[in-house]
Amino acid sequence: MTTDTSKPRIIKFYETTLRDGEQTPGVNYFPEEKLAIARALADMGFDTLDCGFPVSSPGEFEAVRLIASKIENAEVCAIGRANKGDIDAAWEAVKIAAKPAIQPFVSVSPLHRKVKLGKTREEVLEMARVAVAHARTYTENVDFALEDTTRTEHDFILEVCAAILKEGVRFVTLCDTVGYALPWEFGKLVADVKKEFPGIHISAHCHDDLGFAVANALEGLRNGAERVDTCINGLGERAGNAATEEVVMALRTRSADLGMDVRVDTAKIIPTSHLVSKLSGMQVQWTKAIVGQNAFAHGGGIHQDGVLKDARTYEIMTPESIGLTSADRRMYVGKLSGRAALDAQMRELGYQLEKEQLNHAFDMAKLLLGKKRVLEEMDLRYIAQTAMSPAIVE
Repeated sequence: MTTDTSKPRIIKFYETTLRDGEQTPGVNYFPEEKLAIARALADMGFDTLDCGFPVSSPGEFEAVRLIASKIENAEVCAIGRANKGDIDAAWEAVKIAAKPAIQPFVSVSPLHRKVKLGKTREEVLEMARVAVAHARTYTENVDFALEDTTRTEHDFILEVCAAILKEGVRFVTLCDTVGYALPWEFGKLVADVKKEFPGIHISAHCHDDLGFAVANALEGLRNGAERVDTCINGLGERAGNAATEEVVMALRTRSADLGMDVRVDTAKIIPTSHLVSKLSGMQVQWTKAIVGQNAFAHGGGIHQDGVLKDARTYEIMTPESIGLTSADRRMYVGKLSGRAALDAQMRELGYQLEKEQLNHAFDMAKLLLGKKRVLEEMDLRYIAQTAMSPAIVE
């Protein structure tokens, strides 16, 4: 698909940290915690917050209802299975919201139809149609998700889309529920559905079982999807969902090339990531893109020298763009580090080493790193003071 890069297309977000993110094994938010995360997400500028599955428990219902009563600057959505009881509960939970929405869903793949539902194609098709029709009696803001879309017969996907479009569905969510699709496959799926139904609005929901969630999401957007489902820190079932921060910064960093952009306050990415990490109990991998502790850390001597001269040599975004400062850029002194990094570390600690002193310090550091993985502050101070000592023979 060709894109008009002169005027970037603004991508909508269905932010699902509060629902799909809470399905991460071991994560269980209390209502006040869900509200704190909802406020952070809404303040970042996300369009729709997928807040939960109200019929699943009284606590979940109350948590969604609490968010609905407090959040005014984002759409508040609840999900439910394609049956009257779930849809009624979803609407009851969000109806007090300033901007309420509901999203029923149904499994559509042959495996899910047989094993999960025990239903025929015709029965599942009718479930989807009736669910949208019933939800539409409450609100026009009705989306519908096709669970396990990427393992479903192509003609059946089109049948379901045709049926729910006739009932007035707003967004159709195509789901790579088990992270099965390859990027070009997911892109083609979206393109084919858009070709069949030019007026359809598609949301891309991608999981990361093969590590393709963000790539699949971007291919979906590139091929005509208007919205993407994401989770902060890549939380979610099994290997997680497409990471919100990765999709946001990919769109922002490569906006001119993709012809797409976001209306999200990227400077709030780090505070929100830290909040979610704290309340979920799920620590972020150090090498995680965008929000990992090492995202702006440098350990190789060649890299360190380049960054110290001009950060653009090895950084494609600034720390400030995601809510950090230049002071959060770290140079680790390890066995692969060079003199430039050691000198920078010494200066941060207040030591101004002359050339020969730095050479001595560098030799000492390399010897010590034969016994330690990383030099700590007390090691560096000892090395600096020893290197600057008059006892050092020139």
